[in-house]
Amino acid sequence: MLIPVQTPWKKPTRITRTGTTWTVRYGTAPAQKPARVRKYPDDAALMNDLERLECWPMTIEETRQIRAVRVIQVLNANAQDDFYPAMFVTEPYASRMNALQAHQTSEATRAPLPAADTWRPPRAPGDLRSQLILLEAEAWASAVRTVRAGGTGWNMDGPVVS
Repeated sequence: MLIPVQTPWKKPTRITRTGTTWTVRYGTAPAQKPARVRKYPDDAALMNDLERLECWPMTIEETRQIRAVRVIQVLNANAQDDFYPAMFVTEPYASRMNALQAHQTSEATRAPLPAADTWRPPRAPGDLRSQLILLEAEAWASAVRTVRAGGTGWNMDGPVVS
């Protein structure tokens, strides 16, 4: 039986559209009050601000710093066959990580072509393990945001049990 991942968010951030105008209503959590409602006149304006929205309530710079520190932490642990802290992986990161891991498995078991005229799907560009580490760093930054939103009653494992 799967246990749903708990979250401190009482209200999620909602993005709605009326005509060509997009409205963002920010979520609330015990340690996170919503930011003021923002309106975007068109798709391009919303797309230009999407990274900031994804990082909220942290700044883009802080989120990037957390990701960078996590990449170094994971690489150092992997290089030394050591431990690094885990977290509950939420969507959309879990689905993306599962797809990358399936692709890695497929690549690892891929046999050489028997004949030059046999077609198969092309291999994805880049190093799949590196892509997975970068994606895991994004998930880590998301988990840090969640912990902060939960305040003193929350940690990487979910609600703090007294």
